[in-house]
Amino acid sequence: MMEVQVSQKAREILAFFQARSKGELFLVGGFVRDLLLGLNSKDLDLLYFGDPQVLLEGLSRPWFALDPARGVFRVLWDEYQVDLAVPRAPNLEEDLKERDFTVNAMAFPLSLDFLVDPWGGGEDLKKRRLRVLTPWAFKEDPLRVLRTFRLALQLSFSPTHDTLDLARRWASLLAKVAPERIRSEISLILAHPQSSKAFLSMGSQGILGVLLPEVENGQGILQGKWWGTDLRGHLLASLWALERFLPFLESLFTPYALELRGLLREEVEGEVSREKVLKLASLIHDIGKPITMVRREESLTFWGHDIEGGERAKGIGERLGFGTRASDLLALLVGHHMWLHLLARQEAITEKAKGRFFRRMGEKGLLVGLLSLADALASSGERGFFILLPQVREMFSFYYKTFLPDTKLQRPLLNGREVMEILELTPGPMVGRALMALLEAQGEEKVNTKEEAIAFIKNLGESPP
Repeated sequence: MMEVQVSQKAREILAFFQARSKGELFLVGGFVRDLLLGLNSKDLDLLYFGDPQVLLEGLSRPWFALDPARGVFRVLWDEYQVDLAVPRAPNLEEDLKERDFTVNAMAFPLSLDFLVDPWGGGEDLKKRRLRVLTPWAFKEDPLRVLRTFRLALQLSFSPTHDTLDLARRWASLLAKVAPERIRSEISLILAHPQSSKAFLSMGSQGILGVLLPEVENGQGILQGKWWGTDLRGHLLASLWALERFLPFLESLFTPYALELRGLLREEVEGEVSREKVLKLASLIHDIGKPITMVRREESLTFWGHDIEGGERAKGIGERLGFGTRASDLLALLVGHHMWLHLLARQEAITEKAKGRFFRRMGEKGLLVGLLSLADALASSGERGFFILLPQVREMFSFYYKTFLPDTKLQRPLLNGREVMEILELTPGPMVGRALMALLEAQGEEKVNTKEEAIAFIKNLGESPP
């Protein structure tokens, strides 16, 4: 038996399927690759030369058909995920050739006593290189173009020149891939602590523009930034900058680091955390600049680029396969990324301004603060970062020490139904504006009781907000 480290749980799963099988059964794909690299994977890929129903019949674990047309099934086994597939070719060697990269085209029989490696995957593993199996692999499934950069990032492998040449050739077909499949790969890239490397690599190969043409549109728009002289360089640098300081939240925001970590980990939707959305926002936050660019004497201005970018960000999220919640959060972060920059330019940030910011943004305002720091670091280097840092700390302190404990700052003393009764209104925008005006008055301590709130709303009826 070959010396490979397989967990006890994985061995139990393999033994179960082996006992049921009436045909040849092999471990294949990424699990084999990770096994040989000494990595702990919980995604098992099985290839069965037989009827898969034999293995699945009466199974007490939950399972479903992942791709019925191709005979692919998924079994959920505690923390493990088992994908069971039938071959796409008459024999194992040819089936392995149908896969994407040589390092994913190896197989073990469930006895684990020898390795099947007809296409040189083991040698490529040793040399830490990613080599596409066939000249038509990317054409057959263009998502493999994106997977090239994802695997190179995750495994610290280098794609071969031939692989990159083919990726460039077929990259345009990514536009035809289902958005949910794009989202899966993008999400895996964004999960990596140095995801900026993958986007930089895609940019250097001329492939980033297929996914994010809005970023490529910034090429040649010179801004004199610290890192990256044009807008495209600045956007790529902003993601790099964010990932540069996120590991140090404990020292940058000592009293609130635990809460910030929890906020970043929180899922907006399946597999998409707030941190992933924040990373994507850093990469596209200035996409409104090419549309709003105006030359004034010797300089360029981009007035309103944040609003313009926010309006376009939601569509980008949807195009990449993200759901409504993640796309809305992306649009909010991009559309308000200038707010703290503008506040920081004032001599002092007033309590009124802090309250207005967090009444509008809530806890999402903390993400805006982190985005602003990434923008500052990418724009002006460490000097810009440490100039803005005290103001961001001040805002975070206000949120946790003042805003959260004081319900008057968060919720109006009257609800929408009460406002409609007082002003004799039907549901509509006027009700929302009245409630926001009441909340502003509470934050400024002009209104402190429900009676004062009623009087305030009645006065609004005479002079609507």
